[in-house]
Amino acid sequence: MRGFLALLALSCAMPVWAADLAPLTTDNGAEYQRIEELRAREMADFSAREAACYQRFAVNDCLKTLQAPHRAVLADLRRQETRLHDRERAQQAAEQLQRSQEKRLEKEQASEQAAVAAANAEERLRAQKQAAPAASAASGAVHPAQASGPDAAERAAHVKNLAAKQAAAQKKRQEVTERLREKQRAKPVSPLPP
Repeated sequence: MRGFLALLALSCAMPVWAADLAPLTTDNGAEYQRIEELRAREMADFSAREAACYQRFAVNDCLKTLQAPHRAVLADLRRQETRLHDRERAQQAAEQLQRSQEKRLEKEQASEQAAVAAANAEERLRAQKQAAPAASAASGAVHPAQASGPDAAERAAHVKNLAAKQAAAQKKRQEVTERLREKQRAKPVSPLPP
């Protein structure tokens, strides 16, 4: 009798436990919930029929006749659940494909806009270059690039400084090389051990 009460308590608790496991976070939450409710109902019915079998004389034969339809119902519920999973995966794959196509189109549009902007900038620059010499020749003004650059005396001073720095660097390199040679001459190098 205690076994029967334990099974009855388990069968009553089973729908509550199964309902907690139902994944309600997806778009097909109602379908998942329906499947879980059917599964919980089947488990409760099976537990009740199983408890009734234990009251009979031929327990094993009764259990065998119950298990085949029980497995069939559970297999059908698993197939339904698998179909839902497959449908969700297909939907997610389609959404991902659509997002990637949208991103690709956005990148193409951005690159086209950048190319158009670069072409426009290049065209404006060409137009400014063509217009600048004509305007400066007409007005007799000095070209801005010529006015802001260093004059001949400054350029000569820069060249002279650069030559002096290069000569000093070459002299320092020679001194370092000489010191290294003197150190090598001072210490005889011992041969490697055999």
